[in-house]
Amino acid sequence: MEILIVGTIQVDAAHRDALLAGIRPLVRKTRLEEPGCLAYAFTADTVEDDLVQVVERWQDEASLGAHFAHPNFFATKNALHELGSGTSSMLKFRVDLSEPVRDGERRYRADFFTPAEKEHRSTAT
Repeated sequence: MEILIVGTIQVDAAHRDALLAGIRPLVRKTRLEEPGCLAYAFTADTVEDDLVQVVERWQDEASLGAHFAHPNFFATKNALHELGSGTSSMLKFRVDLSEPVRDGERRYRADFFTPAEKEHRSTAT
């Protein structure tokens, strides 16, 4: 089951760009070197100058667990600290179903509409 990590890191607005540039090589290494890493991003918030958004996507618990023991993880944590990161808030989510946001007619859908989801709903009740 896939796992998402979504969170934020408070930073000094004057140093946010330098912080992101400083961790860019480590983010790249994590993406390239760590099996099960499906997405890994630290990005500037579009509205708040003192905020970094974090989005990670991992293949499963084993790959996330390996990440938490990997040298890239510790190097990124150290770099963030050295570059002035502040308070962070991170949550992890288990993903039991994913599908496109738009259906076959390209309409945006909030509901889960694929045949697999419909089958899941009928067997769960």
